Amino acid sequence: MPPSAEEPLIPFDRVAKFIRQLTHDVRNGLSAIDLEGAFIGELVTDPEALEELRKLRNMVAGNARMLRELSLNFQPVTLHRISWAAATFFEELHARLLKQFAGENGIEVETRLGVEQVEVDLDQMTTAMTALVNNAYQFRRDGDRIRLTATAERGRFVMELREPKERLDSSIPPEEWGREPLRGTRPGGYGLGIYRARRIIEAHEGTLEIRHDGKELISRVSLPLCPGT
Repeated sequence: MPPSAEEPLIPFDRVAKFIRQLTHDVRNGLSAIDLEGAFIGELVTDPEALEELRKLRNMVAGNARMLRELSLNFQPVTLHRISWAAATFFEELHARLLKQFAGENGIEVETRLGVEQVEVDLDQMTTAMTALVNNAYQFRRDGDRIRLTATAERGRFVMELREPKERLDSSIPPEEWGREPLRGTRPGGYGLGIYRARRIIEAHEGTLEIRHDGKELISRVSLPLCPGT
């Protein structure tokens, strides 16, 4: 249904600026609460009260982290790219993913790379791939393992994330995932992870293609290789 004449159409960059400012202000408030909690902790001697205070400060810290991660989804994508051997980049990326998802049941990896070079921002690409892997883990069946492959194809560095999935619960076709922000929200999720991943990949002159073949959900990331490699 189209918006009524009374509903303003607000540009996304204005919404992003508002979210960044709001989360900044709320995090400042949470920091003040945490400092007050630290001060109270110096005055309280009862062990039970101290334990409850510790739990309270952990909750405050957790909410501050959540707001920081939310704000990051609205930050402009800026890159600091350096040239990597594609195989070395993928090894470092895999190590970071294993650390990020240490409590999960692993990521099967396959590489077919030679001496190719790729120019990437490692931190930003880790953010993008973390969003894709996190999405896979959020909606997988117990016991399912995901596979990540890396190859060089016709001047492109290609990573494919494959997860077993016979059917999709989403009403949005996977080809459209992440093209618009805030389309699929749920408790603890705001429809921003794949959106930011797509923005990061496209800032690298890359592409993100997501499709479902009836048996697997396949997320394909393609980045340009350095010329001559």
